[in-house]
Amino acid sequence: MIGKARRKAFAMLAFLKSELFLRFLGGFAVGAVAMVMLQPDEPPLFSSPAVAATQTDAGAL
Repeated sequence: MIGKARRKAFAMLAFLKSELFLRFLGGFAVGAVAMVMLQPDEPPLFSSPAVAATQTDAGAL
């Protein structure tokens, strides 16, 4: 039983050190940084009407 658990742990460690996983992790990190850096500073000009409908106007009441 202990031998089987050790083999699984060794396989997981080997996967975490593999080039495939490290490339995936690096790509994920680059993508996350790009998503943060490329966000627009202002909200989009054309947004859904549901978002605009949530704003209330005192004159409309």
